Amino acid sequence: MRILGFLLGGVLALALTGCGGGGGSSGTVVGGTGGGTVVSPIAGGTMTLALVRANGTVVTNNKLSQTEELFLQVSVKDAAGAAVELARVTFELDSADAVMVPVNGVALTSSGIAAIKVSPASVGSQGIVTAKASVVLNGTAIAKEMFLDISPGSVQLQNIVTTPSTVQKGQSLVTSVDVLVNGAKAASNAVGISFSSTCGAVSPALALVDSNGKATAVVQTDAVGTCVVNATYNAVSVQSNFTVTAPPITGIQFVSANPTRIYQAGSTAVKTSIVSFKVIDSLGVGVPTIPVSAELTNKDGGINFCGSPHESINSDSNGVVSFSVCSGSLPATVQVRASIDATPAVYTDSNLLTIQTGLPTQRFFDISASQLNYYVGGHFTTKFNGNETEITVFAADRQGNPVPPGTPIVFVAEGGQLITSGSSSCLIGDTGRCSVTLVGQDYRPLGSPFGDPRPGRVTVLAYADGEESFVDGNFNNRYDDGELFEDLGSPFLDKDESTRFSASYKNLVLGTDDGEFIYPVDAGAIGVSACPSNSNIGLSVQDTCNGRWDGLTKVRRQIVIVFSGGEIGQPGFYDASIPLESQTSVLSASRGGIVVRLADYNGNPLPATAALSAEVLDSVGDCSARLLGSTVGNSTEPTLHQIILEKCTGGETVLLKSTVQTKESALTIRVP
Repeated sequence: MRILGFLLGGVLALALTGCGGGGGSSGTVVGGTGGGTVVSPIAGGTMTLALVRANGTVVTNNKLSQTEELFLQVSVKDAAGAAVELARVTFELDSADAVMVPVNGVALTSSGIAAIKVSPASVGSQGIVTAKASVVLNGTAIAKEMFLDISPGSVQLQNIVTTPSTVQKGQSLVTSVDVLVNGAKAASNAVGISFSSTCGAVSPALALVDSNGKATAVVQTDAVGTCVVNATYNAVSVQSNFTVTAPPITGIQFVSANPTRIYQAGSTAVKTSIVSFKVIDSLGVGVPTIPVSAELTNKDGGINFCGSPHESINSDSNGVVSFSVCSGSLPATVQVRASIDATPAVYTDSNLLTIQTGLPTQRFFDISASQLNYYVGGHFTTKFNGNETEITVFAADRQGNPVPPGTPIVFVAEGGQLITSGSSSCLIGDTGRCSVTLVGQDYRPLGSPFGDPRPGRVTVLAYADGEESFVDGNFNNRYDDGELFEDLGSPFLDKDESTRFSASYKNLVLGTDDGEFIYPVDAGAIGVSACPSNSNIGLSVQDTCNGRWDGLTKVRRQIVIVFSGGEIGQPGFYDASIPLESQTSVLSASRGGIVVRLADYNGNPLPATAALSAEVLDSVGDCSARLLGSTVGNSTEPTLHQIILEKCTGGETVLLKSTVQTKESALTIRVP
């Protein structure tokens, strides 16, 4: 018996085509089943099937070995006894307990011999497997079967080795183990060994035996200490010890300042920030229980560690250490320097943390409106509801820095409706401002005999907790006795625009009772002294100042919004209560130009969005009119407008036209 040289590698990969020589009768001849070599006599040829070793000797007991390479071999001869070349032989197994190489089970004869490798599927395989070989010669199919006996192998693990024996955390090491089956070196890929370790992940977790009978894996360490790697097959296990040392500490990182902005001592806002750092090793992993000290690079105004010297704090389980920073009396940029006690040269500085005053101050408290005069009307003009203007408050501390986001601003209005975001009217955002909307509707003010007599003028007051402005003579950013300051008393809503508080009066239009309102301030900030006449005029009720600087009072600011009528008031048709200087009037006229003061019937400006135009109605020549400015614009007083005339001879009529939404009105002017 012979095994072809090309089979000894254990793998056949041939293009499979069948052919044979010699004649024979048609039909199928199947040989019997038994041990050793089986010969199938056929008309025109014979085939034998045997289990053989690599040297060609027959395995008479038909037992598959767990360690030795064995082959299913057939010999094909024609009727004359000559070997058949390139006959296509197909091998089959009826059980997955055994496997063939090649897996498709097809081989071609060479010198009449064809063979494939056969072995147990695993060390644990056992039982009887039927092997079948078949060939077709000159149209005649020939097949042969035989039984194969499989017994499970006994696995032993020896000589587990781990190298190197000591590594730093994060480094890897190699572990290998010798695998024996029935006392002999395990065949390649015959056994899978499970690896595990107490100090990291193992790859692959299931390693197949190589051609040297060894199973090998890599341990990626993730812990520190005396560690174990285990190699296991079923109940058989061996282990090896190795040591993992801690990686060196390589630095300290700034993590966060929370919050990044705190406010000066005495502010109502947050005054403490938690500044955190992280001690890391060469892997970037946090290292616990490392003593860390901190110092402030800036102590302006008394910035401190909230009363603690912070000589040393141990990092937590994640390597993080935190320090509390409390503000002083000055706005500043603050840095905390953290260093590792054992190696002070390893340090880092925080960033992001700033200290601001926090409280709004009167000089830095301002108010504006998107439109000072908008179409609402009333009383001596046509009413129109629903138009809006946006009123915005800008608040900063005494250094011009934004006040804390969330600072509430309270609004009150003499008329209309304030649409606000909550009970505090609006909250300051990150930009140091917030806004509300004033909707045009009743109530529409009616004018005062003590102040401005014109109806339709709405005073809006905004106020917030803040401090009186002062002159910082020694530049320590806090008030010291003797420094100049601007005293504030009780805030009030100056409805009649007189700059003085009027407890009650009768309005000019209907003669019904009106009056102004006082708004509460911390009791300690109110007195009975006269308020200064050179600052904050009209912002305090007379004789309610206390002559002392108040760090917590109400900063305030007022703005007048005009509910403008939609039509031009005509000279000679005004109510007697409207001052002449607030009425529509032609202030000058010549053949070269006209200057006009425009007002509604309440003596107020037309709406800011009123569109204006001018034209000559009855020119018989080349007289033309050109208006400077096409809209009224923002104003709380009647506006002046200039019409340029060209080539006019006199006697022409100029029409000055206003359009407010869909409402049109006009003023006719005679050219002198």
